[in-house]
Amino acid sequence: PESETKTTVVDFEDVTLNSDSIWNGSDKSGILQNGTYYKSIFSGSIQLLNKFTPNDWGGLWSGFAVSSKTDTLTTGYLNQYSVIAGSGAFNSKNFAIAYDTAEIKIVSATEIKSIMVTNSTYTYLEMKNGGFGKKFTTGDWFKVKIKGYLGTQVKTIEYYLADFRNGKSFISKTWEKIDLSSLGNVDRLTFTFDSSDKTGSWLNTPAYVCLDNLEMIQPIYPLGLN
Repeated sequence: PESETKTTVVDFEDVTLNSDSIWNGSDKSGILQNGTYYKSIFSGSIQLLNKFTPNDWGGLWSGFAVSSKTDTLTTGYLNQYSVIAGSGAFNSKNFAIAYDTAEIKIVSATEIKSIMVTNSTYTYLEMKNGGFGKKFTTGDWFKVKIKGYLGTQVKTIEYYLADFRNGKSFISKTWEKIDLSSLGNVDRLTFTFDSSDKTGSWLNTPAYVCLDNLEMIQPIYPLGLN
């Protein structure tokens, strides 16, 4: 018999965090390889990949962190884990942050319906007011590129987290739902960034996006077939 499907939502609330705290790999609970700790954060039926490299200044992380930080006012890098929306999606506590190049592995290939995104406070305030990067003006833009993989097949959806082209002056500061259904069945998602504010190929805009409520369609197998 045909299997039915159900929609499940990964909202990161199953990751244990205190209020106003983060998990970024700095507890060194990952697997150590060549000076860097590698770890998968499990939430629902997905894995968020995290890398953490200790150094004299506290360490560097990339990939994914999970956060409950909601400071919408403090500028700069020290506030890199806060969301400009002031909470997770729908006033929830936890959300995920993708930084630099980030990857989600999905336990079994499935269709992703949607994901909710917004800017980090750090990136939002940099684009709004300037800082290390420039204050955004006419023609500027910052986007996240979401690629879905199934084996070697790749499809891409781009979302502008800031868009000052064609008379617009948009910087995302509320949770927005992005339709990902055109990616089809995927077993992996990657998140990368691009901006109009670059020095060579280096982005001056801080390369972060906050994510929540990954909505996926999963099969329900009849008893005995799972």
